[in-house]
Amino acid sequence: MKDKEIEFWEHEYLEQIYYLLSIDKQKMLDGFNTKEDIRKDWEEFLGKETSDFATGSERIFYWLFNQFGVPNSSPIGSDMFFETYNAYVHIDIKTITKKNIGDIRNNIFVGNNQNSYIGTINTKNESREYKGNLPTFYTKKDGSKKICLTYFIAILYNEKNLDIQTIILTCMPNGELSEIYEPDTLSAGKNKDKVRYNYSKCKYFKLLENQPLRTKVLIWTPENDDVTKKILSIKEIYDEQSNKR
Repeated sequence: MKDKEIEFWEHEYLEQIYYLLSIDKQKMLDGFNTKEDIRKDWEEFLGKETSDFATGSERIFYWLFNQFGVPNSSPIGSDMFFETYNAYVHIDIKTITKKNIGDIRNNIFVGNNQNSYIGTINTKNESREYKGNLPTFYTKKDGSKKICLTYFIAILYNEKNLDIQTIILTCMPNGELSEIYEPDTLSAGKNKDKVRYNYSKCKYFKLLENQPLRTKVLIWTPENDDVTKKILSIKEIYDEQSNKR
């Protein structure tokens, strides 16, 4: 499969996922709001033995994606991992609090088991090679191959009232595309074994006609200008996305 074909399928599934979530946007929002019906029974325990917004939001996405493809039970992969007729699709959910808004400003944390990227992490003191644990193509028992595609849904929310500020959907390049996207794809994480995906620098599908966006904004509801100023990369994507409609 040539690089342009890889990008074609990355974009094709990005659009499918975006459409699936957009057409069911109210269903998604209603799902997020189900917690309010029983708030008095869980609110006092928030942040003690719960994972705040993460656990509840993952349940909603599992529900929305129940017919996307055939779930795969591999222990190495994202929160949601599906096989379709021509691909293996990883979709991971990231939840970020307003208190930690820097974790979504220009890039997001990605796990080694959640991507197939092969590239370089550059820091002030060193450059080191990186290779995600996912294959660029999966090989089935019969010898046939299917491409590995990686997507992230990142949710920024107010940790005090759990109100959603924004939700983005982004596609991280397959490792076969590393020469096209280096050196902008990766940043160092907080620890040496951690890595971040620079979605704001990998803004477009570079090989496709008209270079469509690699990141889509599903929800844009920042509660004030201060929040907006801290996530201008997302605002720029949202504005460009809106202008292309």
